[in-house]
Amino acid sequence: MNQHNRFNPFSSRILERTLLTGSGSTKKTYHLALDLAGSGIAYNPGDSIAILPENDPAEVDLFLKAAQCTGDEPLFDPRSQTEYSLRDYLQCKANLHKPSPAFLRKLPSPPLEDKTVSELVAGAAFSYQEIPSLLLPLLPRFYSIASSQHLYPNEVHLTVASVSYLAGGKIRHGVGTHFLCDRATVGATKVPLYIQSSHGFSLPADPHASIILVGPGTGVAPYRAFLQERLFKQAPGGNWLFFGERHRKHDFYYADFWLALEKEKRLRLDLAFSRDGNEKVYVQHRMWENRKDLWAWIEEGAYFYVCGDAKEMAKDVEAMLQRIFASEGGLSEEEARRKIKALRMEKRYLADVY
Repeated sequence: MNQHNRFNPFSSRILERTLLTGSGSTKKTYHLALDLAGSGIAYNPGDSIAILPENDPAEVDLFLKAAQCTGDEPLFDPRSQTEYSLRDYLQCKANLHKPSPAFLRKLPSPPLEDKTVSELVAGAAFSYQEIPSLLLPLLPRFYSIASSQHLYPNEVHLTVASVSYLAGGKIRHGVGTHFLCDRATVGATKVPLYIQSSHGFSLPADPHASIILVGPGTGVAPYRAFLQERLFKQAPGGNWLFFGERHRKHDFYYADFWLALEKEKRLRLDLAFSRDGNEKVYVQHRMWENRKDLWAWIEEGAYFYVCGDAKEMAKDVEAMLQRIFASEGGLSEEEARRKIKALRMEKRYLADVY
């Protein structure tokens, strides 16, 4: 049993960080290998890694300067019953991006635009001892595991897209991805982590069962673990992957791995690169093109997986599956919905969406 958790994470480090996207990509997506040697951590395909990131030191310095503090002030955190220096607390424990309602009440007036805590602190009236009760906690970030421990006993792999966005007239960075992709030094920076179990998003117990995997973008990460595991165990069941991204040339993550499996006839591969043609093509369109075989696989007992964006992609994929059931199974709209519900009840329709 893993002994590490949010309050007792394992202090790992990055062994390898490789840019998966090409120079012409609009994204920066990385493959990361993290060290687990000596941790006693065991994981399964479908599990996630929880990373406890640190805030950017520049953001901490901005806060301290605005609050007129040195950072050396002692600060007691009642949540963990632990004393920190103010700098350490701001670096590792405080959410410096999203102001809490309690913090906003300390301002003379509501902010007129999207600003971070560090950008607002100069106008707030509080003592530094109040900080633990005023700031939201810095929560762990969760990433799907992209490796099988049978092949990498002392490592865990992640597929991480660097997040940046414009808010309040400034470019912001995702705390977790900025820490992992840009700030952490390979081989040196401590990366606290623990395992988050999948709670059902896992391979079939029967190795003869076929699997259909739908994973655009970084949603493909757990399927790399699935396929590594099945290959190691020589599972005879069929494997079918629907992968989508913007451009094949720049955004085909782990292309060599998937293409080698396809060549060896150990993987059926359908690709959707939305920006390579005149019309945008997504994974659900590839599903429709292959609807007869997809229906046949499901009827023969295949497990259906979807991983990635919950807001649009997962809904579009489910709607397309319902359409395929109606078309190929001769089902009414209501019958198709009930069939999807039944697959969920049987644990044959499994989603890991975010």
